[in-house]
Amino acid sequence: MEEPITEMVADYFQALTHPRRIEILELLKDGHEMCVCEIVRELKRDQSCISRHLIALKGAGVVEFRSQGVRSFYKVRNNEVYRILDLVKSILQKQIREEQKMLNKSILIF
Repeated sequence: MEEPITEMVADYFQALTHPRRIEILELLKDGHEMCVCEIVRELKRDQSCISRHLIALKGAGVVEFRSQGVRSFYKVRNNEVYRILDLVKSILQKQIREEQKMLNKSILIF
């Protein structure tokens, strides 16, 4: 049986697995709170698409929301998520540099 925290970690990472969700998080960076309609406008996606991704992020505890009349506002619950995203970006940049280096070596051989 899996430990509850292990499942929670997996759920949290799963919530980050879609490019649209990363884009949403980038919009909400630095404590920025946005209405769903603003996110829709910025990302040029339909509201049902954005709402679906916000629900996934909210379900994992990545974002939180508040209602004001008919509008829903979202913000990142814990800014530490950006450390995770920055770390992954750093890892990927390193991999790309290493692969480029290997590719350059193989080209020199031919």
